Amino acid sequence: MEPNMNKALTFIILFVLTACETTSSNNTSIDKPIMSCKQNKNLSVLNKNFQNDSVEVEALDGLNILIADTKIPIAKKTTFDKAGLYNLFKTEYFWADKTPRNLNINNYNEPQKLIDDAKYSVDRWSFAITPEIYNNAISQKSVGFGFACQNINLGCLITMVRIDSPADKIDLRRGDIIQKIDGAEVTRELIYTKGQEDKSVEFEILRQNSDEICTGNVTPREYTYKVVEYKTIKNRSSKEIGYLRLDSFLGDDKILAQLDNAFEYFQKKYVEKLVIDLRYNGGGSVDLASKLLDKLAINRKNQTQFTLAWNNNYTKKNQVYKFKHASNALDLKQIIFLTTRATASASELVISAMKPYLPEEDIVIIGDKTHGKPVGMNGQSDGSYYYFLINFVVQNSLGFYDYFEGLPVTTGCNVKDDPFHEMGDPKESMFKSALQYINRGSCQ
Repeated sequence: MEPNMNKALTFIILFVLTACETTSSNNTSIDKPIMSCKQNKNLSVLNKNFQNDSVEVEALDGLNILIADTKIPIAKKTTFDKAGLYNLFKTEYFWADKTPRNLNINNYNEPQKLIDDAKYSVDRWSFAITPEIYNNAISQKSVGFGFACQNINLGCLITMVRIDSPADKIDLRRGDIIQKIDGAEVTRELIYTKGQEDKSVEFEILRQNSDEICTGNVTPREYTYKVVEYKTIKNRSSKEIGYLRLDSFLGDDKILAQLDNAFEYFQKKYVEKLVIDLRYNGGGSVDLASKLLDKLAINRKNQTQFTLAWNNNYTKKNQVYKFKHASNALDLKQIIFLTTRATASASELVISAMKPYLPEEDIVIIGDKTHGKPVGMNGQSDGSYYYFLINFVVQNSLGFYDYFEGLPVTTGCNVKDDPFHEMGDPKESMFKSALQYINRGSCQ
């Protein structure tokens, strides 16, 4: 395996295992999107006393692990090209000069262990993945229920629901608290187990901000999910504020089509201020990030977005991305990014790339500082695995890339994620702070 093995796939990604390993299925049965609810006045006291500052939302690998449809991949006895993988570390790897030269590659039976021992200490990201898992990830395919939750004293609090997942279709919502599954007390382990079974499961949930207990049935299945939601909301001066939820940059033309629809809608609403919700977006395609940037800056054609800078032996591979014309580009006066420690990679690229093109007070970060991944990969394959090793740093048009500790929030805008309200709800703490910033010029 030479350093240029097969077609290179350029991604800056974090934990693509969020999309689970699965096989193709023709299962097209649809659960009725009905939750049966009944009032229980005793619950209103619980809801009022259980505020969002009682829960710290888990992020990064925690979020990925907790999505209920995630299958843990089972290692297969697959031969991988040990010498070829090691050679990548000594040549194209960004920190090639830090690669240990005395590794006995014959001691390794699976690629991830070799990667872990060969990578530089700063590198938290290089990994190997099977083609099946990779292909499902870029197609937004998964199997199971399609939500993330975490244990609290009342049950398992739903912190995220994938758009168009089986959970979404029966109206399970972020902020709902799952209390029972098929009559049994809920645990995350039980959710995972039920998510692997091909049969209907009954959920009993405490509906957030109500005194209702709701029940509904859903069958875990293979599904294709969306990663984009959008809307507008009027501010005090009756101007339309855009809201864009973007859960991933990892995918194909389907995501671009979803983004096109969103920005065409924003154009019709004359949106000049946009809130982009990247709180759970761990990254994805460089090209897709570039296309989003095209839509964020209407008059920047041929100006530099960012540069992918390789190590000193591979500067010939350096690549400069420039703004291109987009028919649905907006003339934005202000962009507000909602972020957490789960906001990584391509998400951070977009934020960093826009900083030189708007005044500091109009590129706003609300929430928590980002993950800190100003580097990316150029995927390679030997036929048995895809290898994603760090190949380059991502510099904005000013040459800035040193945010390994994360991009910091705007002063005064450190706001906790609020799992008790849906994303995009004006009452949700992060979006509420964004609207306050637009109206007042501060998050306070």
